Amino acid sequence: MKIVKTKNIGFCFGVKRAIKMVHKAAEATGGNVYTIGPIIHNPQMVDLLKEKGVIPVEDVYQVKEGTVVFRTHGIKREEEEYIKGTGLKAIDTTCPFVKRVRKYAKYLKNKGYQVVIVGDSNHPEVKSVLSYLDNDGIVLQEPTILTAKKVGVVSQTTLDKGTFVEIVKELIGGVEELRIYNTICESTQIRQDEAIELSGKVDMMLVVGGKNSSNTAKLYKVVHKVQPKTYHIETVEDLEPGWFRGVSHVGITGGASTPDLIIDTVERRVKNF
Repeated sequence: MKIVKTKNIGFCFGVKRAIKMVHKAAEATGGNVYTIGPIIHNPQMVDLLKEKGVIPVEDVYQVKEGTVVFRTHGIKREEEEYIKGTGLKAIDTTCPFVKRVRKYAKYLKNKGYQVVIVGDSNHPEVKSVLSYLDNDGIVLQEPTILTAKKVGVVSQTTLDKGTFVEIVKELIGGVEELRIYNTICESTQIRQDEAIELSGKVDMMLVVGGKNSSNTAKLYKVVHKVQPKTYHIETVEDLEPGWFRGVSHVGITGGASTPDLIIDTVERRVKNF
């Protein structure tokens, strides 16, 4: 069995930075650290952090003591204001590229544009950006015609470029002025490009990452278009021997929040097939 991995695999810059900051906080306090929702979309990593006293909570208003961590996807403005108002110690691990989306979105609103966020309305990153616009923004997941004088567009960092371009093309027809900021994370785009290239050279592709990870789901989507024999797995337990019948060349890629440990374990198991 020949196995090839994409060059950019495992944690991205933003996730590495966040995990390092949280580890440092947990060691300094001995626990009593809370993240607003999972710090990253990888259940295995979240479980490992729980063992060190880093606990995800959905309702920050229940936290009365300890250290609160702003997760990589960002938090809502009202949550940030509550934390500052109560005097809780806070650690901001929001990815700098997510903050860039917020910055451009606020700029566009202040300049009188109707702000459009291209992305998933249920994703915490999008919810965070919307909150800093006083929820005065439109979220689009598919091409839609809007009628407006001035529209400004930003993108969820983990979106695939193809979807972004399709939606922007549709917007052009209905607006008088269109201003666009391509805020797709460069790491996301590089991973997708590498995976697409590799998928055309192998018999099968494995995309490793959390089932709740947006960037991993997008990675699977673009790879599957090129290589139909592509599987999105979260851990080695998801592998099925039947997939590998007649397969001699396997490509492996991973989402930006997938630990190297999980990828290495998957690679070893595949070699056994």
